Amino acid sequence: MATDAQNTANQANAQHSTGPRTEEGKATSSRNALKHGLTARTTLMPDEDAEVYACFIAGMLDSLGPLNAAETALVEEMADVQWRLRRASRFEARILSAESPDMKALNNMSLHAARLKRQYSATFKEFQQLHRANRKHREEQMKQAELIQQADWALQRPSTLAENGFDFTVQEVTRSLMLQQAVEKAKKVISRYAQANRWAKPTPPQKAA
Repeated sequence: MATDAQNTANQANAQHSTGPRTEEGKATSSRNALKHGLTARTTLMPDEDAEVYACFIAGMLDSLGPLNAAETALVEEMADVQWRLRRASRFEARILSAESPDMKALNNMSLHAARLKRQYSATFKEFQQLHRANRKHREEQMKQAELIQQADWALQRPSTLAENGFDFTVQEVTRSLMLQQAVEKAKKVISRYAQANRWAKPTPPQKAA
């Protein structure tokens, strides 16, 4: 066990060892931390385009359609992991194209890439579970909002959606109601067609020869 004198000396030494102090030293330390970029605290490397990264994030958000801030954070996390995996592929190609490939570096990179893939899978699963729950809740809210909106129309009063706690706009609720009406109308058209054509299903019209 360390003595009081040794503990005092260790604390004094720790105070003198506070990392790089000069700008050059800080820059060198930062480059070392970003050497392979897979465990970097900053998302972008110096040679990466911020605009391309922003477009990549936007594409992920558009594809997965998060419903709230919590889901958006998960999608952004997945996009960040995917970006780093793409970076890993570039590093792998760079290592293998060298005259004397650094197999240790290649192995380290592979381990980090595997960890990132596990992280992506876990985050994606979490997103799916949250998204399903939120979507179900939102669908239930929409049904209630549709009833409120139709009551507003029947009473010829301004929309009371907001004061009843809904964040849907009148336009969103109207579109949902119109879609339901269109679906019901389509079902009736198909039913009448089937009855008139021995229950055959409608087919695309034949093009003229």
